[in-house]
Amino acid sequence: MNEPIAAVIVGLLLSVSAGVRITLPLLAVNLLAIYQVVTLPANVAWLGSEPTLIVLAVACAAETVIHFIPAAGTYLKAMATPLAFVAGTLLMAVPLGDHNPLYQWTLAAVLGGGMATLTHLGVTGARAASAPANVASLGLFGLVWNVGELLVSALLVLLGILCVWLGWAIGLVVLTMVLVLAAIAAIRAYGRWSRADVTAS
Repeated sequence: MNEPIAAVIVGLLLSVSAGVRITLPLLAVNLLAIYQVVTLPANVAWLGSEPTLIVLAVACAAETVIHFIPAAGTYLKAMATPLAFVAGTLLMAVPLGDHNPLYQWTLAAVLGGGMATLTHLGVTGARAASAPANVASLGLFGLVWNVGELLVSALLVLLGILCVWLGWAIGLVVLTMVLVLAAIAAIRAYGRWSRADVTAS
């Protein structure tokens, strides 16, 4: 019973990471597979190939650079929501690879894709709501925000890897804390956006 629980927890952490930065967790899984730290299921073995490494490395670098251009970063992040769903689905499918493909991909799409999409929409909304603060700080706030996104995404990947070694119970506690913090951040961002909307009208 613990193995499927652990798989779902690791998949959720990776999916939430993809909701923050789409390509970073995919690149991390690719490198782990190339260096044989993890073994990918046969139906996603391509994710651990060297051609995929090149594509993901370029995409990750481009995503990072674009996010430091305030208007373009927010706009492209909103447009990339379907990619967040795909990334979340793939990342959830990796730890579920030992199960029946129907179970693997259904759960991957619903949980992984859904979590990545919700996180991505929340982060995009928060970025849009923080635009006035970024303008007021002459772009400094946006710089800090983007570095924060990068660090949060990397931390979630690291936590997912640690959960494989430390056990599912610790992973469940970590995931719960991450989701609670994300919910608090989303509620605060929505509150600020609502107040700003009322003031503008």
